[in-house]
Amino acid sequence: MGHEPLTVALIGTGNRSKKIYRAVFEAIKPWVKIVAVCDPVRESTDAFAESIGVPAFYDLKELVEARPMEAAFVVTPVPSHHSIACYLLSHGVHVNVETSMCSLLAQAQDMVKTAREHRAILRVAENFFRFPFDRMMKLVAQDGFIGPVKRLTCWHDHTGYHNNSRWIHFFESYPTAVQSIEHTMPTVPHNEMVHRHHVSETYRARFFWFPDDNPDGALVIDHAGNIKSMLGRYPRPGYTELAGARGSIMQEAGLDWHGIGEVRYCTDRSLMHGAEADLHYPIVHVGDGNDWFSSHVDLPTGRLEYQNPYRIGNPEHIGTGHRRDYYRAAVVGHIVDFVDSVRGTKAPEYTDEDAMMAMMMEVAARESTMQEGKRLQLPLEGDLESEEVLRAKERANYGVDPLDIEGMLAISYPRP
Repeated sequence: MGHEPLTVALIGTGNRSKKIYRAVFEAIKPWVKIVAVCDPVRESTDAFAESIGVPAFYDLKELVEARPMEAAFVVTPVPSHHSIACYLLSHGVHVNVETSMCSLLAQAQDMVKTAREHRAILRVAENFFRFPFDRMMKLVAQDGFIGPVKRLTCWHDHTGYHNNSRWIHFFESYPTAVQSIEHTMPTVPHNEMVHRHHVSETYRARFFWFPDDNPDGALVIDHAGNIKSMLGRYPRPGYTELAGARGSIMQEAGLDWHGIGEVRYCTDRSLMHGAEADLHYPIVHVGDGNDWFSSHVDLPTGRLEYQNPYRIGNPEHIGTGHRRDYYRAAVVGHIVDFVDSVRGTKAPEYTDEDAMMAMMMEVAARESTMQEGKRLQLPLEGDLESEEVLRAKERANYGVDPLDIEGMLAISYPRP
């Protein structure tokens, strides 16, 4: 690599830090050295710090004053992201913050501005576009075998910030317009988790137009109700279809959140007799149940393959404790991308401006819904009703303005 590992403080020792980040610490040693943990909940912080042999801090300002680190992983509740990230960035600490980026577009803009002003690197730990199917769908689309892809439909996978980032990465551009509607229906009371109780279900349908040489641009149709297959709904990863000029790339749900994908192609004969896809090429994912090794598809144009670059090769490795064996590689991927950005060794796959646009897409979808599905042009300009509504809700919930960094830093976020 040519550099010493980046010294990093872990901010937040809750569920995701314990189950996901802790499990990849061995894998990221060539790139990252964890030198401290910080969380106001002393029992959790002490136990986490002791388990990896680093100092424990209970106050962010004390951590910054001690300054054992060059950078920080912020793995805390979303409403806290803006205040924590801006405080760290304002002191020249590089920040990789978990998704979603924050709650408000104004917060996202402030985070990027603060990073620029203090010459610090800000990244958002987005991992969905690093999943095997996303890697493969981009390779197939670039190959051109099914012709240009002008439309992408995603159903019951994951609307919101994660998918917004996926579409930005796939099209390598920012959307020009958004349109959104929602429908909420009552349900019987049910628990997603102990701390997530539901008595209703909201279905979201979002339409994003991306710039393209096609007169109508390229279109993403992204829609879902509950994405955890509660109440008998279609399971994740749902159904995704990329429409090419003479075929499709698709993925449907399989066992335990693993998708089943293939490339469908119409021969010349088929095009003259019904145009049903008569050739099918499976997308194959290879792993050992703990780690994902690679994915490939064999097309007449040749094998297209994406290999996991972070495979340790240890058959005893336990993965991330996640039901999907490729999740570890995706998490390590966003960490390595962050380190490369800090060191300046490689162009980032996902920038802070990409992250801010994903946030803008989310806010624009909320705004369009409030305006009964009005098509809105991007980038957004002017005052936004949805921003004011959410800002007032956050203010009522926490007793301070969500843009008040000092005020939000003083908030203690309860654990489920």
